Amino acid sequence: MKATYSHVLLWLLLSVVTTCGGRDTISVTQSVGEGESLVSSGGDFELGFFTLGSDGRKYIGIWFKKVQGRNVVWVANRERPLVNSFGDLQLTNTSLLVLVNSTGSVMWSTNSSRSVQSPIAQLLDSGNLVVRDENDNNPDNYLWQSFDYPCDSQLPGMKLGRNFVTGVDRYLTSWKSYDDPSPGSYTYRFNPQGYPQPILYRDSVEQYRDGPWNGFWFSGNSLLNPNPSELYQFVFNQRELYYVYELINFSLVTNRFLNTLGSLQRVEWNNRKQGWDTYLSKPTDSCDMYALCGSYGICNNVNFPRCQCVKGFVPKSPIDWNDGVCSDGCVLSTPFNCSINNGFIKYSNVKLPDTRSSWYNTTMTLEECKNKCLKKCSCVAYANLDVTDGGTGCLLWFDNLIDVRVLSGVGQDLYVRVSSSGSGGDGKIRIWVAVGSSLLLIVILSCVVIFIRWRKWRPNIVEKYFASRGGSGINKNKKEEKELPIYPFNVITRATNYFSLSNKVGEGGFGCVYKGVLNDGQEIAVKRLSKNSKQGLDEFKNEALFIAKLQHRNLVRLIGCCVKAEEQILIYEYMPNNSLDRVLFDKTSSGLLDWPKRFEIINGIARGLLYLHQDSRLRIVHRDLKASNVLLDKEMNPKISDFGMARSFTESEDEAKTKRVVGTYGYMPPEYTIDGLFSVKSDVYSFGVIVLEIVCGKKNRGFNHPDHHHSLLGHAWMHFKDGATLDIVDESILKMSYASEIQRSIQIGLLCVQQNPEDRPSMSQVSVMLSGDTELAIPTEPGFFVQRYMPQESHSGATQSSSNEVTVTLLSGR
Repeated sequence: MKATYSHVLLWLLLSVVTTCGGRDTISVTQSVGEGESLVSSGGDFELGFFTLGSDGRKYIGIWFKKVQGRNVVWVANRERPLVNSFGDLQLTNTSLLVLVNSTGSVMWSTNSSRSVQSPIAQLLDSGNLVVRDENDNNPDNYLWQSFDYPCDSQLPGMKLGRNFVTGVDRYLTSWKSYDDPSPGSYTYRFNPQGYPQPILYRDSVEQYRDGPWNGFWFSGNSLLNPNPSELYQFVFNQRELYYVYELINFSLVTNRFLNTLGSLQRVEWNNRKQGWDTYLSKPTDSCDMYALCGSYGICNNVNFPRCQCVKGFVPKSPIDWNDGVCSDGCVLSTPFNCSINNGFIKYSNVKLPDTRSSWYNTTMTLEECKNKCLKKCSCVAYANLDVTDGGTGCLLWFDNLIDVRVLSGVGQDLYVRVSSSGSGGDGKIRIWVAVGSSLLLIVILSCVVIFIRWRKWRPNIVEKYFASRGGSGINKNKKEEKELPIYPFNVITRATNYFSLSNKVGEGGFGCVYKGVLNDGQEIAVKRLSKNSKQGLDEFKNEALFIAKLQHRNLVRLIGCCVKAEEQILIYEYMPNNSLDRVLFDKTSSGLLDWPKRFEIINGIARGLLYLHQDSRLRIVHRDLKASNVLLDKEMNPKISDFGMARSFTESEDEAKTKRVVGTYGYMPPEYTIDGLFSVKSDVYSFGVIVLEIVCGKKNRGFNHPDHHHSLLGHAWMHFKDGATLDIVDESILKMSYASEIQRSIQIGLLCVQQNPEDRPSMSQVSVMLSGDTELAIPTEPGFFVQRYMPQESHSGATQSSSNEVTVTLLSGR
């Protein structure tokens, strides 16, 4: 956050001590003018006064001194700002730091329990403001320190947790708003019940749970690989409980903070970009919502539906469950008999359940942990406490399992208790594991032999396949066609568990999409052409031989393809957060997209289109750009996908006409829908629709309003003309600090969807508009201003619309 400074005269009644050991001591009387700090550490921090809000509220705080943008990391008087008053920061003879206003009223004070003869106050290189005894030979023996009273930020070296001896509880509290540092609704703190774990609360309601520490990281976090520039430490004993991270590379400027929307983020300052890089943000997706699937439910964000019951359990409220409301959880399908010989089902790569009702032991082996669970009838699951060095320690759960989710290859193993009929008996499991392992080894060896032979004749298989079907390649350069890897069909079937419904993650006009995992652990998305699909060989060729030539960070990457008999399959990199429409239009997950993230997505789509239209080797018109064809990676970065309808232009071409109109209603421009004319401006129109959908949080197709019959585009344009643009904005992102950027984005979206293609900007112009502050043109009336009824069947019999927004094809343009 950019802090502004007030012109304030500060009289600091503090002891004078010379600087030592890289630490600056706050001096005596010091005048602070505009843009100056009260005191600067030898490191990256400054202490001083800053002003927020139109009413000129003044605060004393600590900020990064060489960083632009959000930089305040600690505020002393966050609940009692100075209003229309000067302030004095004093160090009293009782060793207290006190902030008083011009009338002498105390606005803030430290709370040291003892006083000393020679107190000094220092701002350390770490950003920690401390009061200590000058004569104490131990410089770390503080009378008081700001690190014990965090605001919204956890800096390197700051402990987050509890001291059971002193009673100090260190936790993060969000700011109330962008320009109000008083405590907001969100807190992130350790809950010490059972085995401790950090939990994010909104007021007193759980929003997100990090899970227990597993020796590397917290169980619910996907970041298991240690950052080489940092050290992480979790301490839990009779005296204290805390988590702390330290920097190895001291040149880094980093912070961990809880923002006003309840997102916990790790950021690093990028000197080259002069901005913050966010490399970790929690919660990440809808499965991170606390107890989304209720008791004994497991959430898997790549499945549909997301929630599944643990084996042996069924939904408690089947009707609600089928409607996607799963908070009631699951119950036993048959009564559990504790007296019989029970077994366990192993769930791999999961976030461990809520540990507040758990029991733990730090020295047990996994086998001892299992036997301990079997001896207690109320024990429902067990797991290793620590997964380092092969796994040690024991965690037992009693009576309930809450907030379990599947992670992408980085979670832990959880053993859930089931009846003998459910488990099949441990002996049988071991036998089947042994047999399965032997068969798997044979299969792997066979695959290696097949792969070696297959490599010799692979290069021409795609061209031969197309030739045998009577198709013509898009590009006759065979050298380029050889670049696309071909995967054997049996490799893809194994990777997708034989196209199991549980692996199905989506469906479109082409067919079904499945999640898969190759033998090397790489996650893939498998797009399988349906026999009933209206798209066929030409679209398959288009995608296989077209996108392979495109390389851009905002385009989905094609890994390979597979052709066998009637099977036509494309293999992509896997996108864990699915498509933009899945997140944006889902009430449970749209909250993950705050405005900065939505604006990043808009910019990413714009960069991808600019590459297609101008910077790639071919000038390409996508022709089917829509929210469902924008995929989101694990960092919510957008990637344009589905190039089955794409067409390339030569340098001399600006526009083309087709009798085969393809695309999706709500995203196709008028000149294309009616006359079959398409150009790069067709994609610009689709982009404008997506921008307005992102800002409004509503779909263009099917939009309705009680006061008029306009489409979403018409709705936005009418409000823009009336000077009430912000009235259409999704309430969850509307913050006054973002207002100008949001309003500018709406205007850019309206410029892109204008009726006349010549009035629409190019994507290069759009990119300049998004990144600059130049004055924008006034948009004219958008295309398809009024929502029109679309019949289900055209006179030619072609399907004209679909409830799931799959791509449609019109056989002739009018």
